[in-house]
Amino acid sequence: MKNKGLLLLAAVGAAAVLFMGGMFAANTVFAAEERAAIDNGTSETGLHALTGAEAKKAYKKELYGDIGCTVLLPDGYVPSDSVKGMYVSERNPLDSSNIYYAVSENTDTEALSQMLDSEEYKKRMEDKLKETYGQEASVADFRYTKTKISGCPAHKIELVCRTDNAEMEQLIYIIVADKTYTITYSQSIDDERMEEFQKSGKTIELVFEEE
Repeated sequence: MKNKGLLLLAAVGAAAVLFMGGMFAANTVFAAEERAAIDNGTSETGLHALTGAEAKKAYKKELYGDIGCTVLLPDGYVPSDSVKGMYVSERNPLDSSNIYYAVSENTDTEALSQMLDSEEYKKRMEDKLKETYGQEASVADFRYTKTKISGCPAHKIELVCRTDNAEMEQLIYIIVADKTYTITYSQSIDDERMEEFQKSGKTIELVFEEE
């Protein structure tokens, strides 16, 4: 049940980000390749989300020319058999952590920033948790940071969720360029993968059209 709960948690996180309705129209192509990790030479998985048509200018004050996003995952994560865009530990179900990766478009950047910095966002997140896990579920800790990745506006969200029998952590990065890239790292507290997730988050980069 712990593993099922974490798979649901990733979906809950995505749903809470998307609650403004219609703001994200998913249009994603996934690819993965094996490449050497920079720090220790071990084989890790680099994820690439390749975008298609140019973003609609009506939603953007500035076009960045991004064509994709890359992130180097910790060693030992493989594609999920059941959830597109999700990567799970090879040690699953002993290690129930997972990484969920998605690309969307037509994001209102200012509206997204205001939403993430509001109490309403936390409330909606908690409502989604209660729908999934019951009324005892809650968001125990929530931290939001504005940042930049590859020169583009980005948002970092760290949160701890509690249910009646589990405690789970999420680390979410949302990068808003011509497309919007969302990388969600989820774990049960006893999986102890958050340090690796933090290192992985520092490898996120956008890929741009060649001038």
